[in-house]
Amino acid sequence: MKWILHDWSDDECIKILQNCRKAISKETGKLIIVEIVKHPLAHDIFDDMRLTYDLVMFSHFSGVRERTEREWKKLLHEGGFQRYNIIKIPALQSIIEAFP
Repeated sequence: MKWILHDWSDDECIKILQNCRKAISKETGKLIIVEIVKHPLAHDIFDDMRLTYDLVMFSHFSGVRERTEREWKKLLHEGGFQRYNIIKIPALQSIIEAFP
């Protein structure tokens, strides 16, 4: 999923993730998510763009935002994904691998 979950509130994201979890195999399944992961203490060339994008989302929609790793961990866990990897790439987004 790319640029999907940031458009939804936490409760709606959890519902989406729970449905994804139902659709994949517990033994071999993996969900790939491409979204912004805010890193409050890290500094890279995309920090200002991430902050700007977060403010745009906040100003246009109610309850949606870009999330930190801690927020992603909570959503994934409540959505049925016990393990995850976040892969930083040289882009605005990161790749999140979520495993049941």
